[in-house]
Amino acid sequence: MGVMDLSYDVRTNLLALVDLLNSSPDVSGEDSLASPQDLVDFAARHGFSGDMHATPLDVAAIGTLRERFEVALDDEIPPVADAINQTFEEIRTFPQLVRHEPWDWHIHFTRGNAPLSERIAADIVLVLIDLIRAGDLSRLRRCAASDCTAALADLTRNRSKRYCDVRNCANRTNVAAYRARRDAGA
Repeated sequence: MGVMDLSYDVRTNLLALVDLLNSSPDVSGEDSLASPQDLVDFAARHGFSGDMHATPLDVAAIGTLRERFEVALDDEIPPVADAINQTFEEIRTFPQLVRHEPWDWHIHFTRGNAPLSERIAADIVLVLIDLIRAGDLSRLRRCAASDCTAALADLTRNRSKRYCDVRNCANRTNVAAYRARRDAGA
């Protein structure tokens, strides 16, 4: 099972989007982006550059963004396009072609000193635009485990990933199926 051929920034931003969606208390039992420090840690973990300062307003904006982009998990383009356009209206965009480590030339849609929430929003919007334009929005979806609502990014070539990486769902599902087969044969 090979990995889908996506540019580094698309893969990175898609994984950031999945992490953002999975930070919800509905998924993990607690809001893992509840404080400015949580947001700074998130941004550092996902390789954001520029000013790494967050405020309570950034935290609130990210919570709104997380709720807004839940629609992307439904694989229906019109609601996602509406969410993208609404986000563009709210953030100040200044497209720039930049190069910094560890990336080669790529686009930043905000300045490095823009609020952290706006820089995260811009990258989320960019990855969703890339997925829609490539016909790959279905690469972003919910975990197939019946007791899980986590998001996942299917980067496999044959679109075979079914379970998230949040709750060990693939292993739990396989163990449950094995036990059911074993018990049925006993």
